[in-house]
Amino acid sequence: MAKQNVLLIGMARRLVTLIALVTLRGVAALQRPRRPASLHRLRRGASPTHAWSNQDLTADRAGCEPIPDDDYVKQYQRDPALWPVEFFIIVYRRRHGAAPEALVRRSANGTSKWGLGSGCPATRWAPSSSAPPRGYERSGVSFDARNFPQFRSAEPWSYDKIDVRADAFDGEDPELREFARWIRRGLRARFAEEEERFAEEEAAGSRDESEWDASLRRAVKRVLDEDNSVAAIQGSLRMSGLFARNRAGYRYAPLHALVPVEFVESARIYAMFPQMPDPLPPPSATAEELREEMESRAARMAESGRDPHADEHGRVYTHISTPNVSNTILGVYMTLDATGLRFVDDRVPAFDLFGTAEVEREWVSLEDLKVLQGGVMSAEDPKPTFISGFVVRQLVEDGVIDVRGDL
Repeated sequence: MAKQNVLLIGMARRLVTLIALVTLRGVAALQRPRRPASLHRLRRGASPTHAWSNQDLTADRAGCEPIPDDDYVKQYQRDPALWPVEFFIIVYRRRHGAAPEALVRRSANGTSKWGLGSGCPATRWAPSSSAPPRGYERSGVSFDARNFPQFRSAEPWSYDKIDVRADAFDGEDPELREFARWIRRGLRARFAEEEERFAEEEAAGSRDESEWDASLRRAVKRVLDEDNSVAAIQGSLRMSGLFARNRAGYRYAPLHALVPVEFVESARIYAMFPQMPDPLPPPSATAEELREEMESRAARMAESGRDPHADEHGRVYTHISTPNVSNTILGVYMTLDATGLRFVDDRVPAFDLFGTAEVEREWVSLEDLKVLQGGVMSAEDPKPTFISGFVVRQLVEDGVIDVRGDL
């Protein structure tokens, strides 16, 4: 009887998952033609000097120092509540006779020239000495700064985990909030389906997915199971600028032309591992001290012999970071192919999370962003140019970003 009950519960869960996905996909079929199932992939350039792929940050590498058991990423893995999780929207389009473009904004912190400008943390670290910013609240989880390898100070400090509030955007844009709810619903259903498949394949001894990748999905699913994840997704949609209204009251990208399932099916989870300042500046550091650290870091690394591309354990840096320790994150990247969309205005604004001041976003070619080079994957280091360069390369290589499709 107990075994039958387990089977029935499993069947019920699958039915709920199937209904959610079929509902989303049915809406997609009615509202917008689906893209071809087989996406065009690009080959890498010959022997790229700077390459990255989604890496297990807890695995030792031959010829490198072993990762200690108290490494902060290993602590994140043992307690998924420690992982910062952030949602991003990547918007791109193909052009006649020109390289594909991504919608980006100029970076404001000096770590790179361009950034996506659409990241909204669902949960992240903030210095314990500071009050949570608008729209966030403490979760009750703390982490000592001494856990980070760049900590070399006599001044102790710690970080508190802060979560976006479920009511962060209440009343602002009900239509966009409902769109975010559909995305959350689809992501939860998709990840539940993938977890069941992982368990079945593991039991059969035939799984293709690594335990590392499965653990990242579980950590993100844990965040999505909380109601406040709707606000994080809505925040990312909002920061993309696509759904803002122009002076005439029209959205730059009309919601009726989009369907949540395309965001759901494109979603990929990557563990971002940044090049951090060493030593790690304390929370009391001034803006001038932080600016000076960023401007002098490359020279100091060259003088000390520090590898600018990987740590002593061989873990490749995905981007250059400020002292924000939350930049070691699980990024949930959702893409939107805007090739067929008719924008009300080609000049899409960008916003900070809760601000109203517009910052112009720009369409920049994937060649200029060091993602592509001469029709293949670029061999250049994208970190100084585009903070998400490695991620976008991976999405292009995997066919999630379709740079060779129809116009």
